[in-house]
Amino acid sequence: MTALTKTPQITLSEAPSRPLPGLFNPSGMARRLQASPLLAIGPSEPGPALRRGALIAVPIAVTLIVEFGFDAPTKGALGTGALVCGFAGMDAPARPRAAWQAVTAVAIGLAAAIGVLSSQYAVTAALAMGLLGLLAGYCFAVSLRLAICGLTVVLALLITQGLFLPAGDAGLALLWGVAGASTQVLWSLIVWVFVDRAADQPESGWNTRRVVAALRSNLNLRSPAARHAIRFGASLAAGVAVYRIFGFHDHGYWVPLTILFVMRPQQGESYHRILLRAAGTVIGLVIATALAEAISSDLVDAILLSIVAALAYGLLTVQYALFTASITIFVVLLTDTLGEPALDAAGQRGLGTAIGLLIVFLAFVVWPNPKQEPQPR
Repeated sequence: MTALTKTPQITLSEAPSRPLPGLFNPSGMARRLQASPLLAIGPSEPGPALRRGALIAVPIAVTLIVEFGFDAPTKGALGTGALVCGFAGMDAPARPRAAWQAVTAVAIGLAAAIGVLSSQYAVTAALAMGLLGLLAGYCFAVSLRLAICGLTVVLALLITQGLFLPAGDAGLALLWGVAGASTQVLWSLIVWVFVDRAADQPESGWNTRRVVAALRSNLNLRSPAARHAIRFGASLAAGVAVYRIFGFHDHGYWVPLTILFVMRPQQGESYHRILLRAAGTVIGLVIATALAEAISSDLVDAILLSIVAALAYGLLTVQYALFTASITIFVVLLTDTLGEPALDAAGQRGLGTAIGLLIVFLAFVVWPNPKQEPQPR
């Protein structure tokens, strides 16, 4: 696999002379950003990726089985926090992964609390989403690993905004968000102590000097990273505004959720993901609706959710359409377990996805990048 052609705006270091397996090099810099075609596999090898996905999904399985099997009052909040935090540093060995997850866990809790508070009014919801989306989008100026962490924090905000909880629950959202996310940290440390010592890699890929230099060098409107940050934040804010204005509150979060997973700094890559997202969502909705209608046990739901989460982690860098199908199944089954009929909401989920894809398309029409971005060789 050849390395990604570098530009000063997107990455900080030259690709290593000796190719390394996987999506990242040891410092966490992206080696390849493109999703594979619909009927192809890559860039990651399926076997190692799926094993990694199963490993990261263990805290989700434990928390969901406890929450749903014993009817815990958290009602899936811990499992959701574990799911969101699992994406942070997922490519790294256990020790640096724990460090990335620890920092991200705190940010997830804070975002969850802000999500509850900002959801009280449409204006504050759109403003909070737009500002956090802008910051997360600008993380692409540093590395894909940092960008993924930023996207997970936006996801936490998005989820809690879509729940429309009373403002008084902000403290609980902070607590459960951090607690659920911290199960990933604890698990990564356990894996490091008992399993991953032989492959130990103490460096986390974080270099403050290089990070600051990258953020400064991209602070101009010719930078794809800066333009993406503005485009991403504005699109997410628009997605929230649309579902709040038109009143499909219960399922409107599918609009910004679609934007979150699809939009990337490159126009071609974003449009490619539109097609993959559409295909994956249709597949996921069909499978999830059938499963939700057939299963009546919360414990069985928790087990299925754990399996689907493992597939989502494993397929993220293997086949984006299948990743989308997996994460769609997870969300549908989770909401069904919490009491929302899956069949009744399937059409609104499809509509929310379509609106989100349209916003992504129009965002590049209104404000494209100034020139064609370099493509992988």
